[in-house]
Amino acid sequence: MAILHMTPVIVMAAEHKPIKPVSGYVCMALDAPDSVMMNFDHPIPLQTEPRDGAPMIAPALGVLPVTTNVPETNGYVQSMNLAFKTGWVPAKYVKPYAKVHPGNTCTPYVMDDGKLGFIFGH
Repeated sequence: MAILHMTPVIVMAAEHKPIKPVSGYVCMALDAPDSVMMNFDHPIPLQTEPRDGAPMIAPALGVLPVTTNVPETNGYVQSMNLAFKTGWVPAKYVKPYAKVHPGNTCTPYVMDDGKLGFIFGH
């Protein structure tokens, strides 16, 4: 009879460090009715252009950076994905981070892996 010897394996995600704030962007949060937030067949999109029906780059992040340098256009705000590809999110679903999460702060950062990250505080 063979006895199996099992050794626990610990897997840890690499911890990334913030390098610098993303200039010209502030943290916002998605804030939509549950019927919209939970519709996985039609997620809130990050689109290629500020217009209805524009191709989707990816689903919008739940916490997202929104530019302070580009005005709202056709009901869309300019944001980006984790790889810094810019796109447009419907403004009606976006609110300031502190309004959705009272007492908390958020700053978009460039991380040491070259991707977008966020620093959260109280």
